[in-house]
Amino acid sequence: MVKTDKAPFHTLCSRGFTLIELLTVIAIIAILAAILIPSIGKVRERARETSKLSNYRQYFIANTMYASDNDGFSVIAVDKRDEEYRTQYVTNPGNSDPHWTWLLAPYMSVTTKGQWLSWLDDVWINPYFEGYDVGKRWFIGTGLNNRLRRNGSGDGRWYMNCYWASWEPEDTNAGPTLLSAVTFPEYRFFIGDTYKEYHVSGPQHINTTQHDGKGMFVLFDGSVVFYDQEEAELSLDDPFKLRGL
Repeated sequence: MVKTDKAPFHTLCSRGFTLIELLTVIAIIAILAAILIPSIGKVRERARETSKLSNYRQYFIANTMYASDNDGFSVIAVDKRDEEYRTQYVTNPGNSDPHWTWLLAPYMSVTTKGQWLSWLDDVWINPYFEGYDVGKRWFIGTGLNNRLRRNGSGDGRWYMNCYWASWEPEDTNAGPTLLSAVTFPEYRFFIGDTYKEYHVSGPQHINTTQHDGKGMFVLFDGSVVFYDQEEAELSLDDPFKLRGL
C-alpha cells in the first residue's frame, strides 16, 4: 500500500483567532470608525446646509413672482388688516394671521391658492431650528426683513414692512415696499436666520450661530451669503456700510 503524506486536519482555517488578532481587528475597526463617522457627519451637515440654501433661493424667486402679481410690491412680514384688505387667496384657519409664508406659498409648490397650510411644509422651517412646534407655527427660525426703508419723518424711525393691526395703509407707518425701491439690494438681506421669529424687526432677532459664527441670508439681489453679527446688523440697518468690507 502506498503511503501518502497528508497534512493534519488541524489547519489555520480551523483554529480560532488569538487574542492579539482579535485586538488587532478591533483596533482596525475603531480606526475606520474614527475616520468614517466624522465624514458622515460632515456629509449630513453639508446636505442640511444645501437644503437650507436652496430654500432661501426659492424664497427670493417666489417673492419676485409675488411682486409681479402685486403691482411690484415685495411681500410683507404679516398682514393683520381687516378681511376686506387681506389677500383674497389666503385662508385663515385657527384665527392665525397671514404671514409671509402664506403669501408666498402659491409661488413655491402650490397650484391651488387658498387650500394649503403653509406652516406644515418643511420648506419654511429653518433646518437648524430645533424649537419648532406646530402649536406655535409662527416660530420657524426664518425671518423676513421688516426694515426696508425709513418712514420719511426725519425722526429715524422705520417704515415697517408689515401690518401689525387692522389699520388702513394711509394711517400708518407700515405697509409694503416696492421691490424696485429697495436700496442696496446687493447688501440688504431679504430673509435670514432668526432665533425663532418669522420676522427681523431688530438686531435681537438675528441669529448668527448656525454656521461657524455666521448666519445665512438671501439678499435682495438673489445671492445667498453668510454674515457675522456685525455684518448682519449693518445689512438690516445700514447696508451701505457693507461696501468695501
